[in-house]
Amino acid sequence: MAETIASAATTPQQVGIDRLANTLSAPVDVASLVVFRIGFGLIAAWWCFDDLRTGRVHELYVVPAFHFTYYLFDFVRPWPGVGMTLHFLALLLLALCVAAGFLYRVATVLFALGFTYFFLLDRTNYQNHYYLLMLVSWTLVLLPLNRCAAVDAFVGLAARSDTVPAWCLWLLRFHIALPYAFGGLSKLRPDWFAGEPLRTHLTSKTWLPLVGPWLTSEVTIVILTWGGLLFDLAIVPLLLWSRTRVLAYVLCLGFHLMNSFLFDIHVFPWFMMFATTLFFAPDWPRRLLGHRHSVPPETPVRNWATLPPRSRVAGIVLSIYCVGHLLIPLRPFLYPGDSAWTERGHHFSWRMMLRSKSSALRYYVTDPKSGKTGSVDLRRFVNLNQGLSLARDPEMILHLAHFIGDEFHRQTGRNAEVRALVLTSLNGRKPELLIDPNVDLAKEPRGFHFRNWILPQHEPLRSVAWSVPMQEWERHVELPPLTHLQPQRPDRPQKPSAQSALGTSRLLPQHTPPRNEVRRS
Repeated sequence: MAETIASAATTPQQVGIDRLANTLSAPVDVASLVVFRIGFGLIAAWWCFDDLRTGRVHELYVVPAFHFTYYLFDFVRPWPGVGMTLHFLALLLLALCVAAGFLYRVATVLFALGFTYFFLLDRTNYQNHYYLLMLVSWTLVLLPLNRCAAVDAFVGLAARSDTVPAWCLWLLRFHIALPYAFGGLSKLRPDWFAGEPLRTHLTSKTWLPLVGPWLTSEVTIVILTWGGLLFDLAIVPLLLWSRTRVLAYVLCLGFHLMNSFLFDIHVFPWFMMFATTLFFAPDWPRRLLGHRHSVPPETPVRNWATLPPRSRVAGIVLSIYCVGHLLIPLRPFLYPGDSAWTERGHHFSWRMMLRSKSSALRYYVTDPKSGKTGSVDLRRFVNLNQGLSLARDPEMILHLAHFIGDEFHRQTGRNAEVRALVLTSLNGRKPELLIDPNVDLAKEPRGFHFRNWILPQHEPLRSVAWSVPMQEWERHVELPPLTHLQPQRPDRPQKPSAQSALGTSRLLPQHTPPRNEVRRS
């Protein structure tokens, strides 16, 4: 009688939660996760070595006088002297320790901390795969992947085991699925269906042997446009279904090899080709090597109520974490305008290959006491790599404006008015004003505020991309009266022309290729 009452009291929701808890707590073969641990460590070590070898560490984190830190993380600063070189050497050694499973817990924590520090140093160096590697590095901290084929297991620092709970595998699969799924959803926009920015970028690849002349064909553009969209949307379901898994992985190899050939994205294609093997059966490495199939031991059926309190708390926290990462990429829909234009919500949203931006930028500093206005030579503060991102992002433009105002106050003891004139072309459109050139940016707060000084985009997508040289843009763009450039003598009123406003630029015009997937990572 009691069993009947308890059964009747069980709701479908409770049954579903119990089944999920039992599935995620069941043991699975650790072999595929061990292979992933080794590959992650080796790829991360190669990334560190290559950035040291090519001098990018010095170029990006030692040379610039200013770094575009993330809001609320302004306290993160590069190490002085040779500190950044030593930091990357330490990351390289820690990555090798992760691969070898040596002092695994310490190595994963220190690597995750060190990589997060690097990630937070400068927003201009944001890449989607850096974000993915950071998430994965923190995930490895939670996983017991040093119990098999690891130095820790051999020397007795970790108990040997051929299995792990299934949630370990599914948590990593979740992270690898994110860029695929949201990369596809973000492509559901008019520019992508019109072939931009693929057409713009492939035009610069016509020099490639054999395939170069074919890249500008409209047939090629249509195939790559629809192929990229359908691949991103379908690849995860195809990988999860055992009947289509092999075909899906062959498509995955072809897709990432093509991206590596056409676009300069460093380790990302190779990491994704390797990480996607997580969707195969957990014991695939043993089968590949011809070893005996490892059968996980039988475990009693568990439900949510019988799990230890610690496991239930961990399950709730990880559920909130996963739901959060499903909601964060939807942020762009909360902001007015297209995020490809405003850049609001673009980061952390897996929005890849969606924009090609060209921008011309100049700052004007006005001394309210004297009324004099002058332009700023930005080469004193930022390098070319930073300029490529700065010129197209209103938030970075605001950040640097605050720094320029602080520098003026430090040198003169007076507050300055800082304004920016920014002309931007998105995906081959005619250039137009990105922000209001008459707004004093020094008075605008940083952070999560409404930006009424970001101007809406009006120019339509063109069938033929805008090709007028940037030095001549001012002849084709109508500017509003620039009040800070009005002459001081009232007896000689004169509206400044576009030529007078742009003709004395101290910063070379900046061009931003399609970010994240075509720029050197």
